[in-house]
Amino acid sequence: MPYKIDRMRMEDVPEVVAVDRRCFTTAWPASAYRREVTHPEKNLYIVLRRVGEGPLTMPDPKNGFLTNILPFLKDDQAPNPDPIVGYAGLWIVSDEAHVTTIGVLPELRGQGLGELLLITLIEHAREKRARWLTLEARVSNTVAHALYRKYTFKDAGYRRRYYSDDGEDALVMWSDRIDTPEFEAVFRDARGKLEQKINGSLLGVSV
Repeated sequence: MPYKIDRMRMEDVPEVVAVDRRCFTTAWPASAYRREVTHPEKNLYIVLRRVGEGPLTMPDPKNGFLTNILPFLKDDQAPNPDPIVGYAGLWIVSDEAHVTTIGVLPELRGQGLGELLLITLIEHAREKRARWLTLEARVSNTVAHALYRKYTFKDAGYRRRYYSDDGEDALVMWSDRIDTPEFEAVFRDARGKLEQKINGSLLGVSV
């Protein structure tokens, strides 16, 4: 299945919010994404699109996905033929890069798409001469922890009751320095393995 990664645009926000609500119980409001999109000099927000196979098969509207999208579509506006199936964001502050969010539709997880988004963020952080990456993840999200550890992230502490929906703690993780030959070797190896896994499915990155 082919995919492409684009920089998030203002017109993408309604669809991103709809995908976010399927990914997480504490979704960001549209205003937060709009604010981030207007400051590309300070961050990178990207979307992952499924290419050339038409709109996704929508779940039952009772589950919220279709219901969340429809109010934003004009009468003469059809859904994008390359629907958004994932998204990610990164803040750049001095020599640190903070991964703010990564989400992929539940039915498409396990295919390396979240890792693909993470790699794109890391490459951008390195281009911007960041030295470290940091993020928070739910303490229960061991799948995410394993992904981040592949890219040298290590446990650095906790933010107690960080998540407002259930009061779960957040695990704080920091990478090794990303501007070193040692990181480059780890990154190149992990990226190569992912490229083999997705086997040419990524058609392009436009960020």
